[in-house]
Amino acid sequence: MMKAVRGCWIWLLCAGLLITGGCSSPELGDRKHAAASGSGDSPMNIRFMYPLYGKEPRKTEVWEWIEEKFNITYEPMAIPINSYLNRLKAAVASPNPPDALVWTSFPQADLFHLIQSGMFHQLDDLLPQYANLGEIPREIWNNVKVDGKIYGVPRPRALVDQAVIIRKDWLDALGLPLPETLEDYRRAAIMFTHNDPDGNGKADTYGFAAGEGLDFLHELKYAFGAGNGWTEQPDGSLLASIISSEHEAYLRWLRELYANGGIDPSFAVLQPTEVWERFKEGKTGIIITEISNYAHFIEELSVSDPDSELMLLGPPVGPDGHAGFQQKIGFYGAIFIPKVVPMEKAERILSFIDWQAGEEGTHMKLYGLEGIHHRIGDNGDVIFDRARFREEGINWLFAMNKYSPYLYVSYDAPPDVQAEQRRMLDLVKDKGVANPVERYLSDAQLDIGSIYKKTIRNFQSEFVRGEQPDDVLDAWRSEWLMRGGQQATDELNALYKADRSKEEGAHE
Repeated sequence: MMKAVRGCWIWLLCAGLLITGGCSSPELGDRKHAAASGSGDSPMNIRFMYPLYGKEPRKTEVWEWIEEKFNITYEPMAIPINSYLNRLKAAVASPNPPDALVWTSFPQADLFHLIQSGMFHQLDDLLPQYANLGEIPREIWNNVKVDGKIYGVPRPRALVDQAVIIRKDWLDALGLPLPETLEDYRRAAIMFTHNDPDGNGKADTYGFAAGEGLDFLHELKYAFGAGNGWTEQPDGSLLASIISSEHEAYLRWLRELYANGGIDPSFAVLQPTEVWERFKEGKTGIIITEISNYAHFIEELSVSDPDSELMLLGPPVGPDGHAGFQQKIGFYGAIFIPKVVPMEKAERILSFIDWQAGEEGTHMKLYGLEGIHHRIGDNGDVIFDRARFREEGINWLFAMNKYSPYLYVSYDAPPDVQAEQRRMLDLVKDKGVANPVERYLSDAQLDIGSIYKKTIRNFQSEFVRGEQPDDVLDAWRSEWLMRGGQQATDELNALYKADRSKEEGAHE
């Protein structure tokens, strides 16, 4: 458990910087030497589009250092995540798309259509020359392949990165134990809403944080034994998790919880960053989110409530003993280079991405320039001006990261916060619920992709809010199957069976 902390300068032992592999640090004086790694007489303009979760980067010394190192004029198109998808779709439809872009969803029907239409460079022959990208585990590269080829550079992440973050001080105020089971969470969530856990005498707190389309609540379905996208049945066939009886039990549990006040009533219209803000403002007491968020939640909650106390917990346990979080594909989005980009520029972009995935680029992303954003103390510690670093949005100049199983540890946070994040990453790494056909998309899914996205999100949200009749689920399942779900099921089963037959034959 962690109390909220405040402060500007953070001292970090170099021996603890596991992600950087050491304390080598780019300095302002290194610019002329660094520029030699670029090529060409005049700077090459590179427009790079990627999602933004923080402060928009300013053009200060780090930005200029990057431009000199790679001999480029760098245009980071860092788009706030709440509007990123719409801007991304507009960008790829433009006759002048960005030189590189991050596609955040994978696999995804629109992306597959673009790849099959020949929009992006195939990268297989280029990648071997980039050593830092070669450090990304092979299974992650396999997961980003489309028809056996690589078109995008995966932004590596842990396979399981979620945890429950709960207001421990609210539990204590209401005399509640740390929750373990769904029943424990149900009780705590309802009491957080109705029993004034912050003691301000106002009915202004709620249990579970949630957002549009049940965002931040999806992880609860695994406590009911619902699968991650698709579930392998005892006979070896695949069933879409969304039409399973386990998924129905999950929706009905949420419906009852919402009716009893245990979910933020504003959830239907909240975007992800708005969900975070309500938690940091002390409006909600339970949020299921990335372990990385733990550090800045602690810090920012201290502004509104210096006595706040947060705790990281593992997955809730369901009535039949099921528990888990989504096992992902090992990356959050991938970087694609449109084929209209000349090969020389494509290689420069890949060099830039490769640098970001290495030790020097990682150190720059985490700490900025030595002598400006940090200095090395007499005992070898890094003394970090976090306020200036954040104000300039330094880490949001970067779209790529080095592979590390502890990527979600916040290396500018106090040591006890970092230790708690590592503990939780270790705890959840074996609690992932895998999708047996994560890398596949059937023809039906490509043709009717919308049925897997907004239509489903809206329906489920309406059902939980009680805006759909209680007996609607059977009819909805039938409609889903009729509108293409059955075709997708048949096609994926055929692909899955064929792949298993190949694997079995290879082992004979």
